[in-house]
Amino acid sequence: MKKLLYLIIGVVLLMACSERQEYVGMLEQAKTLMHDEPDSALMIIDSLGQHEAEFGKSFRMRYRLHRLNALNKVDTLFRSTDEAKELAEYFDDHGTPNEQMLAYYLLGRAYYDIHEAPMALSCFQTATERADTTATDCDYRQLCRVYGQMAKIFYHQNLMSQSLKCDSTSIILALQGCDTLSAMLSMADQILSYQRLGKNDIALQLCEKTSRLFKKYGYISKSAIVLISSIRYLIESGDLIKAKEFLSRYESESGFFNSYLEIETGREIYYNIKGHYYLSSGLLDSAEYFFRKELQQGKDYNNQNAGSKGLALLFQKKHMPDSAAKYALYSYDMNDSVYAQMATKEVEKTRALYDYSRNQQLAHEAEEMAEREQRIVWIVLSILIIMLLAAVIIAREVYKRRQEMRQAYSKKVSDLAKAQSDIAKLRSLAEDAEELKSLISEKEAEMQQMADDIESFKERLGSQKKSAESLLEESDVYHDLQKKAGKAMELNNDDWHQVNMMAIEVLPNFYKFISSKKLELNDKEFKTCMLIRMHFAPKDIANMLGVSQAYITKMRNNMMPKLFGMEGSSKELDEKLMQFT
Repeated sequence: MKKLLYLIIGVVLLMACSERQEYVGMLEQAKTLMHDEPDSALMIIDSLGQHEAEFGKSFRMRYRLHRLNALNKVDTLFRSTDEAKELAEYFDDHGTPNEQMLAYYLLGRAYYDIHEAPMALSCFQTATERADTTATDCDYRQLCRVYGQMAKIFYHQNLMSQSLKCDSTSIILALQGCDTLSAMLSMADQILSYQRLGKNDIALQLCEKTSRLFKKYGYISKSAIVLISSIRYLIESGDLIKAKEFLSRYESESGFFNSYLEIETGREIYYNIKGHYYLSSGLLDSAEYFFRKELQQGKDYNNQNAGSKGLALLFQKKHMPDSAAKYALYSYDMNDSVYAQMATKEVEKTRALYDYSRNQQLAHEAEEMAEREQRIVWIVLSILIIMLLAAVIIAREVYKRRQEMRQAYSKKVSDLAKAQSDIAKLRSLAEDAEELKSLISEKEAEMQQMADDIESFKERLGSQKKSAESLLEESDVYHDLQKKAGKAMELNNDDWHQVNMMAIEVLPNFYKFISSKKLELNDKEFKTCMLIRMHFAPKDIANMLGVSQAYITKMRNNMMPKLFGMEGSSKELDEKLMQFT
């Protein structure tokens, strides 16, 4: 009735609409029903299909995408990948991330149905990459199904770790999409994976947790059904109280039993589990009843093998060796049949995952293409190796020469800084001594020559044209000075040597100017000017020179006439010094 109502609404709206926006509204309505009521969604989309001739290309492709999705959700078996491949090719560079994800998911489902599991996995992986999990409208419910499908493929390939990982991701995404049922179903799938890995304790904990969640959200039958997976382990581990509790809930809530407590056809293995419960409880007559019931109603090899094996164990406990031997022999015969059947099923299962004839054809084509590509790659690689070797030889020679130039350049900078320091010491010893003045003049001449050499090296090294402030910020020496200023540390002679070297290299014009004023300035005034140009505050300068802040303030107020031949404030002094690079 509900589905019919949706169909009637859709038809009425379509009869009334004359513009494409109405079609868009109908498609959006179908999309909102897609996850929870796919039958209704398919009815609305099919009723919309009578107007397909009026659709533009973009809307037609969206319509086809969601129709194929609806068919998939109502368990339609794909016979071909043609339509899904066409949609994936279109949405590869069209549509929203959600539509791109859906297109590749459907192509993966199509490949899976025609037994090409590797191609299906590849498409599912692409689908996960196309999803935009940072977007507010990300379809987490669809994305969780992509990971769920990947988990199933890994499970059937006995890759349990990968299957568990995909199921875990599916659970997280389902919860993000508020799809509690899908999250719980993925948890139930993980129980079987843990059991395959032999981690039965973890499987039991997860089984109980999943059952509680199913019951909490109103899925009573699923809450009971999931318990069957752990009952045999409980019996084997001796926890018969919990085993009985699980059996009772399974019988009363699963929906698989008739009023005579007989299970529906195809699930007779339950009688074997019940028989083993009674066998472990010491109720041998009840155990015999259920083992015989399994033999009577479960006609397949698995039930015949399990039932006869249960009776053999039972009669062994009863000390009836003839009967035990009889059913043991029967179990042995059935075991052979079971193995044969298992082998057949493994072939069928493998065939269900892989279409070998098609894969062989694809592999042959891929091999021919790979050989062609490999030849091209080898040719290109040979050329590249030759070019690389030539480049390495040239680069090594250039690097060697540049290193020699850099070492000479660094030595010149260091020598210039040392010469500057020597001049300062000579001045402090005796400014009026003629012989010292002569030495100072010689040193200054040497310094000028060094400065010229440094500029020449810079041009030859191709130093980048950067602002002085950028170069300061990039300097490790400058960063060390900032740290020492922050810790109120006084600079030593090595530190001042580094300051001079940095000024020569980073602030050549400023250094040239300040050096020309050496005769007018004493040592502390000279160093103060250097630190002002390097953006240090008066408080930091006082600490770095080992004097009081008042001393620095007084010094700054008196330096304008010495440097620029005019009166001025300390602020004006800072501004003028900052103009030099």
